[in-house]
Formats: sequence, C-alpha cells, structure tokens
Amino acid sequence: MIPPLISALLALSLAATPADHSAALRRLQEEDLAGAGPIIEAAALALPDDPSARRALGELRFYQHRYQEAVTLLEAATPGAGQSVLLRLARAASELASTQEQVESEHFIVAYPKGKDAVLVPYLLETLEAERAALAADLGVAPAGKVRVEVLGSVSDLARLSTLTEAEIRASGTIALCKYDKLMLVSPKALFTGYDWLDTAAHEYVHYAVMRKAGPATPIWLHEGLAKWLETRWRGAGGQDFSPFSAALVRRAAEKGTLVSFEQMHPSMAKLPTQEQSALAFAEVVLAVELMVERGGSSALSRLLELLAGGTPVDTAVTVAVGLPWLDFLAAWKRHLVTRPLPRGGAQAMQRLRFIDDPKLGGPWAEWAELEDPKAREFARLGELLRERGRPVAARQEYRKALDRGGARVAVLANQFAVVAIQTGRQAEAGAVLAEALTWNPDHAALRVRLGKLKLEKQDWAGAREQLTLANRQDPFDPEIHAGLARALEPLGDPAGASRERRFAEILQQQRGPTTP
Repeated sequence: MIPPLISALLALSLAATPADHSAALRRLQEEDLAGAGPIIEAAALALPDDPSARRALGELRFYQHRYQEAVTLLEAATPGAGQSVLLRLARAASELASTQEQVESEHFIVAYPKGKDAVLVPYLLETLEAERAALAADLGVAPAGKVRVEVLGSVSDLARLSTLTEAEIRASGTIALCKYDKLMLVSPKALFTGYDWLDTAAHEYVHYAVMRKAGPATPIWLHEGLAKWLETRWRGAGGQDFSPFSAALVRRAAEKGTLVSFEQMHPSMAKLPTQEQSALAFAEVVLAVELMVERGGSSALSRLLELLAGGTPVDTAVTVAVGLPWLDFLAAWKRHLVTRPLPRGGAQAMQRLRFIDDPKLGGPWAEWAELEDPKAREFARLGELLRERGRPVAARQEYRKALDRGGARVAVLANQFAVVAIQTGRQAEAGAVLAEALTWNPDHAALRVRLGKLKLEKQDWAGAREQLTLANRQDPFDPEIHAGLARALEPLGDPAGASRERRFAEILQQQRGPTTP
C-alpha cells in the first residue's frame, strides 16, 4: 500500500503540465511559500526525473531567491524554453544578483548595486524595521524570516525583473514592486531629483504584510489604499502625506464623473496609462481607507483583513469592519471625495517622476517650463545667463522680477534665486523665499539643502538636521546633505551618526561623475 502522502505527491507531480495550476503552484504564486514549499520539495525528491516536479522546484527556487538554481532547474525541465516568462525572470535576477552587494538586519536583506547605493542601506533598513513594528501593532502581522529587498539601478532593471514593460513603468510612474516574495525598488539615482524612496519602500512592505495577513483575497484597490495610507507609519501617523494637489485632483474627477473605477485599477495600478491617472487612483483609494478608519476606528483595517483571510467577500467584510453597508459605504466615500477639507501645505502640482534616461523630459532644467507666465520665463532665463557669467547681483534682480510675477511655487526659480541672494549677502531674503517655496514643493530636495545650509551658518543644528533629513528622503546622493548632517549631528550629541554621514559624504564626493546611473 502506498502511504497517503507519497500517493498525493505522485498525483501532484504526474498531473502537472507547463500550463497547470496545481494546488501547490497556486499557493506558491500566491506567495505562500510555507504551504507550497514542503509539497514541491517532497515531489521533487520522490520524482527527481519528472519534468513537472523539476519545473515546480525551479519555480520554488526562484521565489526563494536562489536564482541560479532556478535557472538550472527550469532549463532542464523545459529544454528550449528560452522565452518562458519565469525562466526569463530567473535569468535576469541571477545576472543582476551577481553584481550586487548584500547587507542584513534582523528582519530584512537588502541587495544593492555596488557603488554609491551603499549609502541607501542603513536608512532603508531602519525604515523597514520601523514599518514592520508599526504594522505588527496596526495589523497584527509580523512575517517570519527575513524579507528580501532588491535596489535596482534603473527602470530597465525593473522591467527585466517583472512582467511590466518599460513603457508601462514610465507611463504610470511605477518605481517599485512587491512581487515574487520580495520588494523591488528603483534607486533614486535613476531620477533627476530623486523621489520619496523611503516611503515607497515602506509602501511595498505594506503590500508584503497584507499578502501574509489576507492572502490573495484583497482586491487591488484595497491593497493600494492600505499601502498608501500606511506607508508613513514608520515615521508617524497613517495618511499624513495627502497633498492639496491630490485633494484637488480627486475632487475635480468626482465632480466631473471621471474617477478611475476599482475595476480599472485591476490587475495593477502600474497598468494605468498615465502618471496622472495613477495619481488619481491612489488619491481615491487612500481616501477610501481614510473613511474606513474614521468610521470603523483604528482596528477596522486589521478586522477587515481577518475577514478577507477567512473567505468573506470584500463588500461583506467592509460592512462588518466599518459598520456601514457596502452600498452606503460607497456613497459615503464618493461624498468624502468632494467634501473632505482640503489639506494645508504640501504639493500643489503634479509631482511627476522624471527619469534621467528619458529623452522626452528635456534635460535637468525642464522645470523652467513650469513658469507659465512668458514674461516671468524671460526674466528667469536672463537671470540664469547672468548667474552663469558670474554676475550674481544682476542675476538676483532678474530672478526677483520673475518671482514677483510667478511667486515661489516654481522650485527651480526659488532655488536659483536663493543661490545668488546668498552670494550677495542677502541670507534672510534667501531663507524667506526658500521657506515659501517649500510650502508649494515640500519634496524638492534642493530647496531643503539650501535652507539647511543657511541654518548651519546660524548654528541652528536641530533646524539643519530637520531640513537635511527631509532632503535625504528624496535625493540621498547629494554629498552636501550628508556633509551638512555630519556638521549638525556632532553638536547635537550624535558622534556615531556624524561619523556615518561624514563617510557617506566622502563616498558620494568621490563617485560624483555623469548624471546617468
């Protein structure tokens, strides 16, 4: 008599075909490695020559990030299958892994390109450990083992390691993914002015935790809403970065009837056609989660995921967790989109991701196009010419004319004005313009660096640390950020932190070269 376990394994391996979705492979593709792994390992051991068992083991090795083993198994299981998606991904991952360094913390492993990306690692690990602790409290989920995080040098690397095309990534502004039991994050060096890379890493970890809490039952709109709402928990409350631009965007769409539907968000926000559509979709779903928390209390999100994990349909789960029937919730959410008080401060315009290798973006000074007033652009261009020719007094006068017409909402204008104002001894005027500009452009790192340096001059160490820390969350490869933090942290009683920042400043200064990654 064949033992039941061996019988089941034999049945699994014999039934498997290249297109088969057996129970074990489904669990694996749902990233349930704990459930799928033992079954696949046992089948491969019992039937070492069976192509289906070998292919399943290759897929398991890919999800375990044992990439070269995955390549070997998949090639042997399906000779000549050079174009199979999984084999393509495994080959790309294996090739990339051979060029990476790796650092671990208690719960995370970060693999990153050799070179200046090393400066990202301590901040990344600190952020993810803090996010993990916050989600353990909020959602009751703390995944076992160590989560793999791969920092990628370019958008093309993200396309190589996923099923997204480069065109889809650029169009939607996708910069990171949680897939294949790991987090993938494009380095800020791939963009002209960086991006909110630490919140983005936390965002992807939320996806990871939600998947472990509720499995595949969470619909995309809710997945993204939770991730967007909770991405700031590592540094404070949830949902704290909802901007005036996002509020205005979603309000206009609700009033015009042009909202992105939940169905359009499936199977991925990355499939949306433009960064504007993506921004609108994220604004919609984060407000849905905000309303859930307002109506159901702080435990609503955890309760919702528990219900989904137990097989409760999403409409019923929302009804139970939030205390509002599904159709009533949808109606309340649509009202919330147009009646929610507009936030104060924060981005007032579309924060488009500007990839360095995208020729359509017109180079690093394309921000000048944001000056809508032709006369203001004329003054700004003249100011730029005068500054480049070493005439800061005259340049400041022309920039001032542009500012008087267009205000300080255009970050590049405010920053260049501050440069020449400081050169001509007008530090107070520079500080005032920078502070005003940051109310419009809170994520513009260069403004914060400039303001941080002014605070260093005044020995406002805490103020300098605040500005430079915020700049580092956006554009961590500017050596001035780390040199300034080193100066600020020493008198603030953090010699170890100052030493680290000094070392990072030296690394980045040595490696400064072409602007392409």
